[in-house]
Amino acid sequence: MLSAYGLHLPYTMDYATEVYGKIASKLKGHQRPSRETLLADTNLIALFLQKPCESHRVLLDMFGVEALATPMSVSNLHDMPMETRSQRGQVVGKLIRNARQAIRHARKMLRAVHDELNCRENKTCLLLPPKTFGSGFRRVQQRVWTAAAERQDTSSFVESLKSLHIAKRERHYAGQRGLVFKSPSKAGPRHGLPPVWGDGHEPSCVIRGRLRFGAPYGPRFHYDCEMRRDSHRQFPGCHEPIRLPRSRSHANCAPNDGVR
Repeated sequence: MLSAYGLHLPYTMDYATEVYGKIASKLKGHQRPSRETLLADTNLIALFLQKPCESHRVLLDMFGVEALATPMSVSNLHDMPMETRSQRGQVVGKLIRNARQAIRHARKMLRAVHDELNCRENKTCLLLPPKTFGSGFRRVQQRVWTAAAERQDTSSFVESLKSLHIAKRERHYAGQRGLVFKSPSKAGPRHGLPPVWGDGHEPSCVIRGRLRFGAPYGPRFHYDCEMRRDSHRQFPGCHEPIRLPRSRSHANCAPNDGVR
């Protein structure tokens, strides 16, 4: 996805919502694979102009979990004249060169993210459910965004994920309200139920149930969160709040915030 929206116009929530809807429609229009393979061969890069007014934050909020948000700086373009066709052509040429550089780095980032999601899924912080885990996930997002924006070396990016100082209990990540997110091993039970198009979920539930920071992950992956009798039972859910009964001793929480 390349989002230009003009050099001087601020991004708006209406614009971000419209673009998200178009992307969801395109992804939904793919052939109809099984629940297991839906979007398994998909990568999603959100390439956008980094605005001096910071309005690109609405795009980060809209796409910043399922897509690899990759900015292009336009700070050196605002002073370029665009009165003639030749001048406008120079600006377009500079944008294209900037876009190509950004995409080259984004592809390297995607390979690194893919390895984290599929080879280190029970250790990485990249798969934590944003709403259920809480504010600690914002540090994960910021680390990914910064690496993409500053075109950081991918090996340094991966290494930096280990030093984010996200709360842990023993070797498992600990989120808000004391929830501990235990992920099963590759050989362990993985009975997550990823949503599909048209089963009552929002498009973002489906996309976030398959893609994280632009790369696909195992749709059956989930975390086991143990609950004591006095633990809270209310969860934000992927698109609406969910309350589990007192009889449940644990919650299955997927990366897209789906809870069962």
